[in-house]
Amino acid sequence: MAWRVTSADVADQSCSHRHGVGGERGRGKTAVVITGTIAAMLLVGLAAQAEESRFAMTFSRSQYVHWIELYDATDTKIDPTDPHAPPYSPVFTCGRCHDYAAISRGHHFNALQPQAAAGRPGEPWIWTDTRTGTQLPLSYRGWPGTYDPRALGISTWDFLLKFGRHMPGGLAEAPAEDPSLRATDETAVETTAGDAPVPPGADNGRWPLSGQLAIDCMACHGRATAHSPEAWWDQISKQNFAWAPVAALGIADVDGAVSNLPADFDPAAQREPTPPDAAAAPDEAVPSPDAATTEAAENAPAEPAEPTGPSLPRTRYRALQLSADKKVFFDVVRTPSNNVCYYCHTTRRADAAAGPDWTHDEDVHLRAGMSCASCHRNDLEHHTVRGYEGEQHPSGESVASLSCRGCHLDGTDEAVTQAGGRLGAPKPLHRGLPPIHLETLSCTACHAGPRPSPEALRVQTSMAHALGLPTHSLTAETEPGMVVPVMLQTDGVLYPHRMVWPAFWGQLRDDQLTPLNPDAAQEALRSTLRVRRNATFTETLGKVTLSAEDKATVLGADRASAADAELTDEERAKLARLATTKSAEAFREKLGGALEALQKTLPSDGSQAVYVAGGRAYRRTADGAVETFSHPATQPYAWKLGHDVRPARWSSGATGCYECHALGTPIFDGKVTAIGPAPDPEPPTQRMAELAGYDRLQIDAWNLSFQGRSAFKWFGFVSAGVVGLILVSFLFVGLNGLFGFLRRS
Repeated sequence: MAWRVTSADVADQSCSHRHGVGGERGRGKTAVVITGTIAAMLLVGLAAQAEESRFAMTFSRSQYVHWIELYDATDTKIDPTDPHAPPYSPVFTCGRCHDYAAISRGHHFNALQPQAAAGRPGEPWIWTDTRTGTQLPLSYRGWPGTYDPRALGISTWDFLLKFGRHMPGGLAEAPAEDPSLRATDETAVETTAGDAPVPPGADNGRWPLSGQLAIDCMACHGRATAHSPEAWWDQISKQNFAWAPVAALGIADVDGAVSNLPADFDPAAQREPTPPDAAAAPDEAVPSPDAATTEAAENAPAEPAEPTGPSLPRTRYRALQLSADKKVFFDVVRTPSNNVCYYCHTTRRADAAAGPDWTHDEDVHLRAGMSCASCHRNDLEHHTVRGYEGEQHPSGESVASLSCRGCHLDGTDEAVTQAGGRLGAPKPLHRGLPPIHLETLSCTACHAGPRPSPEALRVQTSMAHALGLPTHSLTAETEPGMVVPVMLQTDGVLYPHRMVWPAFWGQLRDDQLTPLNPDAAQEALRSTLRVRRNATFTETLGKVTLSAEDKATVLGADRASAADAELTDEERAKLARLATTKSAEAFREKLGGALEALQKTLPSDGSQAVYVAGGRAYRRTADGAVETFSHPATQPYAWKLGHDVRPARWSSGATGCYECHALGTPIFDGKVTAIGPAPDPEPPTQRMAELAGYDRLQIDAWNLSFQGRSAFKWFGFVSAGVVGLILVSFLFVGLNGLFGFLRRS
């Protein structure tokens, strides 16, 4: 029998003895002391017991070999040989030994958790819809310049169906602290497909059928070749959330799709498949089987009977490495590979001068043999270190030495000073570089991303452009339009950024411009925009055909009839400019009708229909024309970049001061042109110095002064030499006079 002593019990006993109940005053005091001592010892023992976790640890650098039992979402053990076995649940399979609730608080999974720190603004989810010309930066973290999906009526269900392709799961999870306990609060509803409880306010999702999209541990901790992101996205697209982990890991085939089930499908009333009746008719003569036939029949795997009518997806486990007690071998790695990170965090240049991907080098750290996880480490709660200066890790541990400066430079912070030079990082000498550069420039300003160019380069990322999934339609112009590097200041320090311009349909009221739900906008504008399948908003609204008269106006009557192959580059450029101008005119004409149709769907409270794209806002005037106007909502969203890191010889300024300090240098004079779905012959364009907040006159004057810097230095050296010679001559004259005086004496 186990005894449990509580503080209330101790208080009751102490109170009784203090008042002399059951004996003399002296004996009461002695009893109190003894009882208190015993209680204290028990409480200390209980506290020590509480510090022990039910989650086992090896505390070794060697990796544990995972022969594990599979459990479904109802915490029931799975027999993989059962033809009707359900999909395994990471919540109850992995969560049996690992603290799933703690892991769910990690940065990759905690976007919907109100207590999670937002951290430095990063890449948003960009809702892109080529039918409506939408590219809307979204984030649950409240980063300035992004929009909260919940505020726009975008449900968690719709969000997962849009972006689940590059998510490790867990976004909609609301797990209990102990995942082995079933949720009992009234806001959590058990799913029929079986997984974690449905989140409160389950929006428009079919959660009882799809199950929860749990954190897929094996997405990062499986061997790089074992997990298929394509299979993961295929199951999410079919609304088979609970089946995504088992299909992605490749240990089972999944038949069926929740998306094909009728709206009134009731899984509780689903008729179980009936196996074929093997009994023979009474009047038939059935030969008696011999012993071998009987044994073979008993050992043969049961053929699953096909269900009749609609049914939930079916799991068919493949041939697995299976032990005698039905444990399955999971090829688990402790440290995720670079291949896993690259699936969600790839960036590629998309400009015409980029060249093929194979001509580009990857990050210098990876080329040196490091891995992404060498710097981007995490604790048990999976708070991945992002590696920027000033980062505050939720664990309370100092991560200063995992930033660029902390690893490569000696800092004033004790933690940085002691841990500088981690993993053999060299200390850069920066010969000839004035110290002010290290105060006003971030490390990434010179060493990360593409080198600054006269025009900001167009790039594509995994999260925004679905890199990593097979496609035939990705081109350099694939939306959303994103440029890099854009040099911007933060607290007086210059950083390189990626930048994207929002495009959306919205309503303007009391000078507040609010985006509309993209699906609602599509529904309202479907019959007006008439964007056909395989066409885009830009093509449809800006489509023009140049007539012979148009060509004659630009090229002249003699050249208007020339074939395209006979035109010079200059003539083609003239025709392209004319086509862009006429496309913009056609766009505005058709845009007026769309804004008029959208206006009819807005409340009559003074709201005005607006379209935002490419750094401009469009609205209808009283006479029905379309005008542009300025508004803060048209401003681009920018976030700092850290990779790919270039080696020292490829860094900005490596060839000398004039690389940055001369008139027209890209780091200050590079052009940043707005990109959006709206055809615009003269899109908004700014210099990087203006975007960074520098005074243009001061920058130009400073850079101009560098033109004579070499001559000024030589003049200084010559002047110093002349002065030195004069001083030396006076020294000799003085010495001669001194020696003459001594001789006369």
